Amino acid sequence: MERTRIYLMRKFSEYYANTKLEMPREFRRREFAFVPLENLPSFVMHRHIAFESEEQFKAYILNTIPAHIYYSSAYYQHPDADRMDDKSWMRADLIFDIDADHLPVKTRTIESALKVAKKEISRLVKILQEDFGIGRKDMQIVFSGGRGYHLHVYSEDFALLGSPERREIVDYLLINKPLNAESTQWLRTCRCVVKSLIMEVKRDNLEKYRLTEKQRERLIQMLNKETVRKAAGGDLGIFKGVGKRVESMINTLVERCKTKLAVHIDAPVTADTKRLIRLPGSLHGKTGLKVTPVDELENFDPLTDAIVFGDEKVKVRTLSKVRIRMAGEDVRIPAGEKVLVPEYLAVFLLCRGMALYGH
Repeated sequence: MERTRIYLMRKFSEYYANTKLEMPREFRRREFAFVPLENLPSFVMHRHIAFESEEQFKAYILNTIPAHIYYSSAYYQHPDADRMDDKSWMRADLIFDIDADHLPVKTRTIESALKVAKKEISRLVKILQEDFGIGRKDMQIVFSGGRGYHLHVYSEDFALLGSPERREIVDYLLINKPLNAESTQWLRTCRCVVKSLIMEVKRDNLEKYRLTEKQRERLIQMLNKETVRKAAGGDLGIFKGVGKRVESMINTLVERCKTKLAVHIDAPVTADTKRLIRLPGSLHGKTGLKVTPVDELENFDPLTDAIVFGDEKVKVRTLSKVRIRMAGEDVRIPAGEKVLVPEYLAVFLLCRGMALYGH
């Protein structure tokens, strides 16, 4: 384990020595935090740190060799104060986190997890543009270096929002609203419910909802143009009074449609006005991949485009079965094998705890 740690410290040190990290906007107003690589696998965070210059920042990195680098979404008068109350909060970027582990789709591989997360961040961008009027130039998409994406909103229209207002945005995206709520997201949900209901009737699937014959007949009679118009317009309460089983069926369809249409962000990240977020350009200590700003999401491949290390052969011993497609190559290695692998794959496996350095 010690040899593995020393090797990773050397590789991370080489990367930071030869890379100019782009500092966040108004970085002097930001709090920074670091998790030193030498302490792994223990996660020890050093925070409440501020920098006056890029040179000072780089010197700190090369002196500590961090596994993870974070900075605050918030801007402070005194970002290096030890107590949060003493920092004097000014404003904060609006941050969204899409993590494959929080999505309602189960995936078996990191490749499929990243594809699902990519689709979700694309949906988020579309809703922020269409429903909130946020321009694409005010957003920055960043691959987290792990299993998802971050989205930074720099628009001043959102910078002064407190946690309650940010939670309203969370509720909107997750569709955590009562049935009579009027919003574009809720209307999308209602249209989905009506469409699903009509399909269930056409497919004669009402038996699985245990409706009585009388309830079934009444429900079918209700599906006229006027009822459909009202329901699709946000009034699902129109189905109340038909019977508890019909109401239960509608609630089931609502939950199904909410799961389908909601944008499954990590809620605490967005609601927090003092959140620490990974620094773009830094390395993710659990993968060795770069936290990468993404300009063209459609063509971005994290397991190729976020690789920063070379293909020089490195000796490793696998601790678990390896099955991954990285840098365009399919890799299959049984557990317990002593193998030579490209440097980028070696770093990835060592960071993930799937291998040890050397034989």
